[in-house]
Amino acid sequence: MARTAATTKLTLKVMLGEEDGKALYGQRSFSHINPELSDEDALSIGRKLGALQAYELAGVNRTDAGGLSE
Repeated sequence: MARTAATTKLTLKVMLGEEDGKALYGQRSFSHINPELSDEDALSIGRKLGALQAYELAGVNRTDAGGLSE
């Protein structure tokens, strides 16, 4: 079995504010990230991109995807 066409996406979770005492969150996605990027580097980049946002960074998520074939 082989994995092909690997792609990686970073998603930043940002806090937009509060409504009725509940936090409201939004997402900012960045695709076409090099899949060979280490988790530590991905987190560092996510935090740096989060610092550029108008809203407070609440989390960084990494999503890897790829096709499988025989």
